[in-house]
Amino acid sequence: MITLYSQYFNPNISRKYGRRISRERAKNYSDEKLEHILNTMNVKYEVREAHYSRIPYEDSKMFIIEGNIKKSTIIKIIGEKL
Repeated sequence: MITLYSQYFNPNISRKYGRRISRERAKNYSDEKLEHILNTMNVKYEVREAHYSRIPYEDSKMFIIEGNIKKSTIIKIIGEKL
């Protein structure tokens, strides 16, 4: 099971606070686009409201993905598709 937070793709925060893809690719991010990308990848996932630990005062979405793929690999795939 893999947990992704929307902060991983948020262009308004720095890598220090959790962004995991380049700012250029992150400019195209939205929660709807991420859900669309996950649907095209045919993975089972669940979306929950959450707070990312590095920015606990900001609301976030948590995407829980079922699969045997590494987190870094799935983040890289999503970053390329944005």
